[in-house]
Amino acid sequence: MGVPFTAAHGSIRFSLSVYNTEAEVDLVLEKMPAIIAKLRAMSPFWEENL
Repeated sequence: MGVPFTAAHGSIRFSLSVYNTEAEVDLVLEKMPAIIAKLRAMSPFWEENL
């Protein structure tokens, strides 16, 4: 992605196309908060873990 390691470590890249459905996007939006919380808990760069 061309960004520094610490920025990339806290980034998620999504690629969409005309073949993705609204239901697929809604599913990702539903699941992502729990995934993000888990990743933040594991990250040495997240402020709460410093």
